[in-house]
Amino acid sequence: MEIPQFRINSDKFTGAIKLNFSDKIKPFVLAACVVVLLFSALPAYAVKVQIFKPVDPEKEVPQRTLRQEAVTEAFAQALFAEASRMLPGTMSAERTEAVKKAFGKYYEEYINGYKDMNVKLAEDGVSVSINVSVNRKSLRSAMKKMGLFSAAEVPAQINVSNEKYTLNEDRQLKQNEQINELIALYGLSNATIADTNGTAAVLSVRHASKKRWSGDLQSSRGKWFASGSSMERVWRELWGKYFGSENIEALMNPKAVLVVSGWFNPDGVREFGRKLKSWDSAVQEVNLLDVEMKPTAVSASWSLEVSDQWVLRGYLNDYLPPRGLNFSLEGLEEAKE
Repeated sequence: MEIPQFRINSDKFTGAIKLNFSDKIKPFVLAACVVVLLFSALPAYAVKVQIFKPVDPEKEVPQRTLRQEAVTEAFAQALFAEASRMLPGTMSAERTEAVKKAFGKYYEEYINGYKDMNVKLAEDGVSVSINVSVNRKSLRSAMKKMGLFSAAEVPAQINVSNEKYTLNEDRQLKQNEQINELIALYGLSNATIADTNGTAAVLSVRHASKKRWSGDLQSSRGKWFASGSSMERVWRELWGKYFGSENIEALMNPKAVLVVSGWFNPDGVREFGRKLKSWDSAVQEVNLLDVEMKPTAVSASWSLEVSDQWVLRGYLNDYLPPRGLNFSLEGLEEAKE
């Protein structure tokens, strides 16, 4: 599979604009222009990744293949780094590896592009340095469908049938490994109906024809059917529907609005917007809402997803008051005394 060559080029606010309007309409037009320029000047969020993929001495792999594997691994690492910031908790080592592998397979669905890619080939391996622009909305949706925001493992009875397509021992072992990997990926606990008093979800997947698999998932939340070209595709669709039906808003990062006032010019808004986005251990999905220009001061507001409100409040208190700026956080409970 060829690595897609697409790039993101953020517009930069570098010039000055002179306006010749009457005094009555000048403040309104200037404020509108400032808002447009601030929105266009905000850079796309990028995750910088540096990895080294060593050569396996027991395998003869062409350099082109090794390079492609290294770049794919870099994309997966960028996605996992961003996913880790969104997660409300931690994952087991087994599930972590399964998630990274899934990101490597489907990374094109979750990124907007990349830039500054530097690949260096050496006798002992390949090093990759790259800035990846992550599509947080699609990544978050995929994480929900993997059950990564769920509070606990899901007890499930797993039934996989190859029907008339009998597998030899090696292929059967490989399929069993894939099933165990999928169980880890979706946070399932393999259980029987008796173990859970009949409350376990029941997944049945069948090799329906030479190039077709089908399956159904029955649970207390509903029943779904899916068909696809592989067992994995059927699993992905069925569990995506299961977890997609789950109400997980309470487990996800709370939303808030940050209002800051006290600047003398809009340049300070743009500078603080960049600083706010850099606090990714505390906030996610930072979006500028509006800029208000008054004769005495400039104020602005941002919508946020708060991953750690106490860390965020610490950042804000350290950064804003010493610069003569005031702020308020709307939508969050008040900090404890």
